[in-house]
Amino acid sequence: MATSTYIVNVSVGAQSFPLTLDTGSSDLWVISNECKSADCSNVARYSQSFSTNLSITQMPFHTDYISGSVSGLVAAETVSLGPYQLISQVFGLANCTEGISFSEEGNSGILGLAFPSEMSMPGMTVLQSIFTALPDPYFTITLGSKLNVNSSSSFTLGQIDDLYANDLSDFFTIPVSKAGANDYTYWKISLLYITINSTRISLSPSSVQGVQHSQIAVLDTGTTLALGPTRDVETFWASLGSAARNDPITGMWQVRCEKAIMVGFALGQEDSYREFVLDPADVSWEKGASNNGWCLGGIQANDEVDSGDWLLGDVFLRNVYSLYHAANSSNGPWIGLLSITNNASALAAFRQSRGPDLDSSTPPAVQIQSAAVSPQVRYKLLYGTSTLCGFIGGVVLTSLFRARHGLWYAFRKQKQK
Repeated sequence: MATSTYIVNVSVGAQSFPLTLDTGSSDLWVISNECKSADCSNVARYSQSFSTNLSITQMPFHTDYISGSVSGLVAAETVSLGPYQLISQVFGLANCTEGISFSEEGNSGILGLAFPSEMSMPGMTVLQSIFTALPDPYFTITLGSKLNVNSSSSFTLGQIDDLYANDLSDFFTIPVSKAGANDYTYWKISLLYITINSTRISLSPSSVQGVQHSQIAVLDTGTTLALGPTRDVETFWASLGSAARNDPITGMWQVRCEKAIMVGFALGQEDSYREFVLDPADVSWEKGASNNGWCLGGIQANDEVDSGDWLLGDVFLRNVYSLYHAANSSNGPWIGLLSITNNASALAAFRQSRGPDLDSSTPPAVQIQSAAVSPQVRYKLLYGTSTLCGFIGGVVLTSLFRARHGLWYAFRKQKQK
């Protein structure tokens, strides 16, 4: 399984650390040199001896992830992100990690960019602290691809990357949804339907309480693939006939490596939405050494997505320039999306790389059942590890991104009961 992790350099005190950039969680935490777990080896760790401003409380923090857990003490220190210096910023000093495998990635913690309601320790999130100094509270992200030598990655705060846009009005805007919660939690928006090679595939009813006529998608840089309800994902891949299959050993969907699939996600509200199309190389992951012509599908089934029906991870986000705007005195939070994938160019590059489509089978008709789905509490179930080194591009405005070996799907916090 191939994946890339997008990393930003953050200074905590006098030390700099590569941290996973994660719009799907809210905490900032860094591995301490007190951590003796195997997960903590071979990574940069925070050392108290280099700090004169560290304040450690006796308040423990503990966060459970499907792929492991982290625990330690709540602390405060001067944190610097690009030109922004945050005095006495609260963060987690991790003394113990289990099953997170940061030692394989080389990064030292997580910078969470979701809403304050999901923070597992008292105090302000990094974004809250920075937004107090900005006239317009937003950040933007582009995720580069190793498959496109002309692509780059950027992370900006309160500014727009002029390689992609000039003004906020350039973006298609979508209000962030509270669906399934009493407050804003994640960067989630409405998903109306999916297209596959321009054919529209309707979706099953949402499992999120109170949602009608759409599903809920969470934009998450900490997730590698696009994860959706089993029923809809099965319908999606079944529409390709013999060009797709479900691996009985892994349970993962695979597609013939030469099969070009143009997939679109229609996002927004019923009276105002837009379709965003993916590069076919993001839907069909490059073949390995012994898969006999089958590639891993970039869209996989998962019925345990927290706070939504879908997680739209890096395979989606690499195809858009995304803007995340906090609430202000006149408007609630919203997301802006701008497509950066040229469909014709992406298809031509895929054909040049993969060769002609050799599959001549006639796909079966797509059948959608209309039975209602009962709302249920959602949890993220993330699994698997990866081995592909990712790609990262350049410096834009505030930070340097780098990509390293990473955990597949990265990290999702479990809800505490």
